[in-house]
Amino acid sequence: MKVTTTGRAIPGGMLLLLSTAALSCGEPAKGGPTTEPEVVLPPPLDPLPPPSPTTTDRFATSGQCAQCHFAGPETAAMHDAAGNDISPVFLWRSTMMAFAARDPYYLAVFGEEMVHGKGNEAFVEKTCTRCHAPAGSEEHGQAGAHMTFADLVAGDGEAAILGREGVTCSLCHQIANEGLGETDSFAGGFTVGYERKIYGPHIAPKVDPMQLIVNYTPTSSAHVTKSELCATCHTVIVPIMNGNEHQGDFLEQAPYLEWLNSSFSPGAPCGTCHLPTQDGAMTAISSPISKYPANLGARKPYGQHRFSGGNSYMLRIMADNAAWTGAGVEPAELEQAAVRAEEHVAEGAEISVAYAAMEGSALSVVVQVDNHAGHKLPTGYPGRRAWIHLRAEGAGGEVLFESGAFDASGAIVDASGKRIDSATAFLPHRDLITSGSEVQVYEAVAKDAAGAPTHRPLASVGFIKDNRLLPSGWSSADTWIDWIGPVGVAGDDTFKAGLDRVTYQIAAGAAVRRVIVELLYQSVRPTELESLARVPQPAAVRFSSMASERPPLPVVAAQAVKDL
Repeated sequence: MKVTTTGRAIPGGMLLLLSTAALSCGEPAKGGPTTEPEVVLPPPLDPLPPPSPTTTDRFATSGQCAQCHFAGPETAAMHDAAGNDISPVFLWRSTMMAFAARDPYYLAVFGEEMVHGKGNEAFVEKTCTRCHAPAGSEEHGQAGAHMTFADLVAGDGEAAILGREGVTCSLCHQIANEGLGETDSFAGGFTVGYERKIYGPHIAPKVDPMQLIVNYTPTSSAHVTKSELCATCHTVIVPIMNGNEHQGDFLEQAPYLEWLNSSFSPGAPCGTCHLPTQDGAMTAISSPISKYPANLGARKPYGQHRFSGGNSYMLRIMADNAAWTGAGVEPAELEQAAVRAEEHVAEGAEISVAYAAMEGSALSVVVQVDNHAGHKLPTGYPGRRAWIHLRAEGAGGEVLFESGAFDASGAIVDASGKRIDSATAFLPHRDLITSGSEVQVYEAVAKDAAGAPTHRPLASVGFIKDNRLLPSGWSSADTWIDWIGPVGVAGDDTFKAGLDRVTYQIAAGAAVRRVIVELLYQSVRPTELESLARVPQPAAVRFSSMASERPPLPVVAAQAVKDL
């Protein structure tokens, strides 16, 4: 593939990424070389504008909330027993929620969809901004318009400024208790009224300070603690379009529906894990929720607005490029959020060696992975995956067998270091593994209308594979099972609610003295980075440059060692 650029030079690291993409996706077929079209890349996207104080008839930027709900060192309020700042705005501002519209990966995928959606840009823009820039989407919507890509990355109007706030305070806390949990509420079907009511879980809130300072009225309502509110944007249904014809729907992600079909529902809603009410010592937090007025009483439960998920990779990409994001958040805060994300991932899974014994000349090892999350593992955006890395060592620590190794780019390789994952194929679900070229990968792989794997949400019509670990309590009789049921696991009786077991047969295994197993987690597959590196769109060019400096290496979600 020939790649040329216009306007600005591409950093050397990005040229390496492009070269890797060409090698992995453009190898000559048997019988002669193939030619690929020239790709001309535009200049990378400019840095995003910084936040600006904005207030409309419904929304306010987070800086106005920070007047009272950002602790800082000058007050004891909104700190835990260890002295950590747990104020809502402080914790929120370094999360993927706050960066939902400044996330360079999101903007790159959005930009790619714009390239493929020529002639239908309005549909792409409405679909891609509804949940990533919800307040801006609402502002445009009340005027009969929609947020454009250009608005989001460079606009200076009120809606654009609010849009770049991502999933912001005055959006979530104004979602009304109307139709939540119903189908029409999914895919951004939330309702925000004009009463300027700020909903919270605490009874008899003190209303005067907020009314005076920001013209909002604190209003008690338990619905803000329920999963159904989160479901409005974390149940993503994408229309399947043929031109302007709506031909069906693709359920891109459904953490809420997965949770609903688990033993966590209804007693442990999303906030139990994602807005924890306990500190590091597992003690319930009790604190004022504002630094004004000074005599405000302590509240309990106190939800920490961490919104931790599994995306430490993107948090570190944004820490590397903090100035470009324009958010004004220090790299150290983003690094802390990345550490919290990795700790969160480690809470979601357990791996163990359930059985290890010689059977004839082969060593049989049964690995069990338990899902402790209240949804599939991994969940959310389909580009995420987890896999089992097993290494069998001899008496001197030498590797005698290995499945699930990875290289410096984060790609899965066999024992010889040869890459075994690609953008045009997928690794099938495994119940028995006998060689290093076979790996158990838990992932959802979308397909396009021709049945080929695709990473593009708006090109997807269904899944070729979905063997993500099921949560405990999963039922095949669930109302939504046709949408959320696993794909490609038929015949595997050990893949069931809450766990999966995989058997490894290691030839000549008598020399094995230790087996080490890990569950590795990766939030962005290298194949998707390689695809984006060929997209002639400024946001894709910018993100590819960033990603070339930090490969998506997996993190260890769980580990176990078995000595033989």
